[in-house]
Amino acid sequence: MTVAVRPRRLAALLLTIALVAVVAGCSLPAYPHLAGPLSPSGTPVVLRLGGQAVTATLTGTPPSRQFAAMLPLTVQLTDAWGQAKAGPLPRSLAVGGGTPVHDPTRGEIYYWPSNGVIAVYYDDLGQTVPDPGLIRLGVVKTGLDRLAEAGRRVTVRIEPAAATGS
Repeated sequence: MTVAVRPRRLAALLLTIALVAVVAGCSLPAYPHLAGPLSPSGTPVVLRLGGQAVTATLTGTPPSRQFAAMLPLTVQLTDAWGQAKAGPLPRSLAVGGGTPVHDPTRGEIYYWPSNGVIAVYYDDLGQTVPDPGLIRLGVVKTGLDRLAEAGRRVTVRIEPAAATGS
């Protein structure tokens, strides 16, 4: 017994299979070790300082994805300006796809391409940043006050939230 397949039905079936494959491919994580896709809504992370946790969400930009690929990461942060905790990353990030920011906002995480430093702003003193500006990597969701009160030097462990259960 032979089964005749109508050309229109075959075309519809192939189109459906192709659409399912495309949708499934788009939903795969860009960085599988982060246990979830990097969507425009961001990747949740935890900044651990001592026994305290600060939660944040990274943006879905290419520089943020590069930063997320470095995690987990331990960074020595220093408070040199009285408005942010900042410290060097182990390697620089390519900033293509990131928009320069000259007026940083309290509670946001930035990358300064001039010197390869990450900075978490906990206060806004009304100062602007010279060119080339900062690249926004994310935003702190909870615990910003803990980071602000941590002293002039603090060691922070930054991890994907999925890896910590937080």
